[in-house]
Amino acid sequence: MRRWLNMIATRQPARRIALDAGMHALAGLADLLPDMKERMAGCELIEDVEYARHGALPLRLDILRPKGPGPHSVLIYLHGGAFAIGSRRTHRALAVAYASRGYLVCNVDYRLAPEHPFPAALEDACAAWLWAADHVDSYGGNPKLMALAGESAGANLALAVTLACCTARPEAFAARVFERGLHPVAALLYCGFLQTSMPARYQRADVSALAARIAIDAANSYLGEAASQPGPQHALADPLCVVEAMSHAPGFPPIFIAAGLADPVAEDSRRLEQALERLHSPCSAHYYPGETHAFHVMFWREQAVRCWRDSFAFLGKYLSGNAAPP
Repeated sequence: MRRWLNMIATRQPARRIALDAGMHALAGLADLLPDMKERMAGCELIEDVEYARHGALPLRLDILRPKGPGPHSVLIYLHGGAFAIGSRRTHRALAVAYASRGYLVCNVDYRLAPEHPFPAALEDACAAWLWAADHVDSYGGNPKLMALAGESAGANLALAVTLACCTARPEAFAARVFERGLHPVAALLYCGFLQTSMPARYQRADVSALAARIAIDAANSYLGEAASQPGPQHALADPLCVVEAMSHAPGFPPIFIAAGLADPVAEDSRRLEQALERLHSPCSAHYYPGETHAFHVMFWREQAVRCWRDSFAFLGKYLSGNAAPP
């Protein structure tokens, strides 16, 4: 309840508050499903692990640890929600899906806009990566086999953290990641909202007015006035544009890209695929006809099942360790 009172106090749109509340309600219902119970039985949930602090505010993640023998390959999961809604709780079912395959999953909460605009979420994502690098071994994880994953805004953050790991950047929070010298062995980007700025590009005939409004609201919440005129200090809010501007590959890990072809942000995924191909950087792109944004969370759909099979096959190839075969 405090969460939604906070959102009301910061004058967030009613539809955003209702969507966030609905996502949390659905997460609670998902816990009652037989498949969820079976997957949870195969792993241990370690809640509320503090990975950093921002002033007096603790930043927390949950760990889903497989019950089999370790050390386990590690997946850092960054939830979606337009940088403004969602949480590790709303995305637990996704984290459990990976854990049921033998991966130790760090399911990360980060500060949300508009109360905490850019770069707060990315600072937290970088802090979570550094925490995992230094601490997952004590939870049965292998810090030498870590990957990043996220959907929508979380895919944006996962790509930006990958950039911080692989390239020397001027931002202090990114520089700390680069100096740590640990690269992800893979990254998985689902329905990525990979360029936050210039959201007016969604005001076109093939995008509904509601979808365009959501994209514009997300950009304005995260970037404020810089949404339409970003400066160099906002570069990592648009990690896609950073990759597109590169003249040579900086040693990116293999990147898995998934998008529904009816998703208004699918073009971001296509652009990233094209940029990575130009750079001769390993990429595995998958597109699903007729599917819209975040379709993969609807586990019962045929294309969602296909997407999960594709992602597990990718992980089985690049994130070795104790993961079960796809």
